[in-house]
Amino acid sequence: MFWNKSVVNALLILAAGQSRRFGADKRFVTMPKGGPLLPALIRRGGKAGLPVTVVLAESDPLTEIHGAHILRSTRAAGGMGYSLADAIAQLDSALSSVLILPADLPLLRISSLRQVAEQAAEDRIIIPHFQGQRGHPVAIGRAFWPELLNLEGDQGAKAVLAKYADACVRLDLDDPGICADGDTPAAMQSLFDEMTLPE
Repeated sequence: MFWNKSVVNALLILAAGQSRRFGADKRFVTMPKGGPLLPALIRRGGKAGLPVTVVLAESDPLTEIHGAHILRSTRAAGGMGYSLADAIAQLDSALSSVLILPADLPLLRISSLRQVAEQAAEDRIIIPHFQGQRGHPVAIGRAFWPELLNLEGDQGAKAVLAKYADACVRLDLDDPGICADGDTPAAMQSLFDEMTLPE
């Protein structure tokens, strides 16, 4: 298997979308510091001590990404819910928790990944916040994975978080990068211009 038995958490990067709003493949937009976005996020996951998995659409031409294990989603065109469900179905059942990360957060700090992972547990959902705003990655314990298998369309995991609110733990972080996503070229450039990028 990709993970050894001592690993309890893993980072899952959602990269199966079609970047319609961005107009290009934003996974490989070049940052002023750190190179292309997706490889940079993978490196940060590794530096945080997490094995990294990337979920891609079945038709994606990428066959290898340095530092990450690739999973394929046959239903990615139907929305993020489907690609997340397909990925969860393929994860190693020995893991206690998975940290779910969209592939458009260029300013996310390594320390934030570590802090979320430290709080993660099989029976918990860890939701990072910055100044009251929810961010990513959200760590979802294995106890809730069966619910994720039923996700559809673009709904994401919000319904699962709402259903199991009592298991959700708010983690306040001093990192605006957990919320700073670049959905359009202008939004991404604004992030590059206004904030210091992590290594």
